[in-house]
Amino acid sequence: MNEVTFSITGMSCGTCADRVADALRALEGVHAVDVSYVLARAAVRHDPGVIQAAVVRKAIEKLGFTAAETPEDATAEASRVGRLRIASTIIVGLLLGVAWAARFFGWGPSWLTGALAGFAVVLGGYSIASRAIRAALHRQLSVDALVTIAALAAVAIGNYLEAGVVVFILLLGELLEEITVFKTSKAIRGLASLLPDTVTVKRGETEAEVGISEVAIGDIVVVRSGERIAVDGDVVAGNAIVDQSPITGESLPVKKAPGDEIYSGTINQIGAIEIRATKVGKETTVAKIKAMIAEAQGKKSAVQRQADRFAAYFVPAMLVIAIAVYFVTGDIQRAITILIVACPCALVLGTPTAVVAAIGAAARHGIVIRGGDVLETLGRVNGVVFDKTGTLTCGAPRVTDIKSICGHPPNDVLRFAAVAEKLSEHPLASAILDKAREWDLLISAPEDFQVQRGRGVEVKHDGLRIILGNRSLLTENAIALSPEAEAYMQNRESLGDTTLIVAHDKEICGLIALADPIREQAPETIRNLRASGVHRIIAMYTGDNHRTASSIARSLGIEEVAAGLLPQDKANRIKALSNNGHVVAMVGDGINDAPALATADVGIAMGMIGSDIAAQAANVTLLTDDLWHVPAALALGRKALAVIRQNIAFAMLFNTTMILLASGGIVCMVVGAVCHQASSLFVILNSMRLLLAMKRRPVPGEPR
Repeated sequence: MNEVTFSITGMSCGTCADRVADALRALEGVHAVDVSYVLARAAVRHDPGVIQAAVVRKAIEKLGFTAAETPEDATAEASRVGRLRIASTIIVGLLLGVAWAARFFGWGPSWLTGALAGFAVVLGGYSIASRAIRAALHRQLSVDALVTIAALAAVAIGNYLEAGVVVFILLLGELLEEITVFKTSKAIRGLASLLPDTVTVKRGETEAEVGISEVAIGDIVVVRSGERIAVDGDVVAGNAIVDQSPITGESLPVKKAPGDEIYSGTINQIGAIEIRATKVGKETTVAKIKAMIAEAQGKKSAVQRQADRFAAYFVPAMLVIAIAVYFVTGDIQRAITILIVACPCALVLGTPTAVVAAIGAAARHGIVIRGGDVLETLGRVNGVVFDKTGTLTCGAPRVTDIKSICGHPPNDVLRFAAVAEKLSEHPLASAILDKAREWDLLISAPEDFQVQRGRGVEVKHDGLRIILGNRSLLTENAIALSPEAEAYMQNRESLGDTTLIVAHDKEICGLIALADPIREQAPETIRNLRASGVHRIIAMYTGDNHRTASSIARSLGIEEVAAGLLPQDKANRIKALSNNGHVVAMVGDGINDAPALATADVGIAMGMIGSDIAAQAANVTLLTDDLWHVPAALALGRKALAVIRQNIAFAMLFNTTMILLASGGIVCMVVGAVCHQASSLFVILNSMRLLLAMKRRPVPGEPR
């Protein structure tokens, strides 16, 4: 199964996108279609053994649009069409201006006004009529058909100038819509500009400038001061100050030295570094983010799907109403005006422009929201559940104490624990291995490494069976805690530490206490959530023990705590909350919490920059681990939902009012055309407010 994406030129409204989607779905071998008017793109999944991409492209062009697969072709075609649209709009406007002046001042013969206006109607209305005819051939009654019928009817009764003005206002409105819609989807286009066209690659002792597509994994890329970074990789030489804000939204630059990870799309502000490329092309961070945002902006929310279904029936209904008004009143001008004002452009544009603007605003702050449906759900969240380790805490614990049991020296206790964690990727494993390196202990790899999820690990080493984990793992292995060990654990856990038990061959040999500091932003985040209306549920679900979890929860003001949970236990609890009518967001690290993230109404994965974020179970991905993004994302969802409702309410009220005014003869054709385009621009501009909805998080110490 292949997926191909076409950039489409020539779509004038959401109805055009629906027409393309319907035509492509009818093709044999096409399995999935996603067409977006706002993004001017179509993503098509097809079976190459049944249908080729060229055939799909021809099907789009048969509808009267232009399709391009490469960004260069799409940009060139969009520029050409844009220039033609601007030129035709200006020429039509000038012709109508001269025609109006001729009528007003009595210049020339009487037929001059009609001739100039008629030429303007033909020149400007040709593209509109062409789209309407193509839609009719596919058994679809589009908005273009209403305008074409209205213009022809006006010409038929001799109102050439009025017909020309209607066509001109539609052309001008489409041009303004295109400009404003382009701005709302600018975030994804901005991501494309984050990568340079060429990079400097070091091969041996020589440096060569090559195209970005020629860089391979393992190449050494040289990045000097002021240059953009084109690959994901590891710094192997040099030091630099790197601006990561284009990707993460961080306000402060980050120091990079040998051994540090670095990401594509970021900017080297000061210094020179050499980077060994670990991800290139479509696998880089910026490419994945771009793909996710493109996918998200193409997904429709439930509200948008309802609006599109309504609009499909709305157009033929308005045609029937116009005919009925003509038969009742005998006034053809009223019927024509109804056709002009009844076009549901504002209704169709209200939701997608708001979704694109909100997703674009979020992307600029390092928040990737995977679609309009997710954005809509974010706006309805009334409960938030947090994981503890790596979410409310820093996820970088450190060993605070080692307790010997049964005469085993601390070195042996730490060595056993480090061997057990040698192959583990858990944050606690890193802390234990760091401590072992600090003590200069030689740690070899274990045999038969087994992870007991939510409980610990079991390994074999030098003939010993080593167990490292919590009480549950020891109980499963029939190993009892001594009173001394239990008292030590209770004391450390009351301080907020996590305690791991080290045992081998049914004997406890020691305990290791680890502390994971609470994130600096965590208290403020909880306060912001409560202030923003998330008051029904704020909970912490963790696999850690109850004493440690309760200590951290108390310090943060979280009342509901569930501890000692396996990953599936978290998912089951969240499912129960949803079944009780709560709209729940789960915030976790995206790895151990994958079942819970997938089960929640909205899964929010933190700190995913540089990782394989496309494969995660979350609906929302935070590229950094700044907890400020959680209440910010929920607030954005609420604002977006409010704007969508405003747009739909306005569109419905506007259409109803204008139809009534047109039916009563109160509104003429020209005024109707002006008001119609004004309504479309109103909802677009209202949606664009969301581009400014998210404010940058204040830097510590700066005034708010």
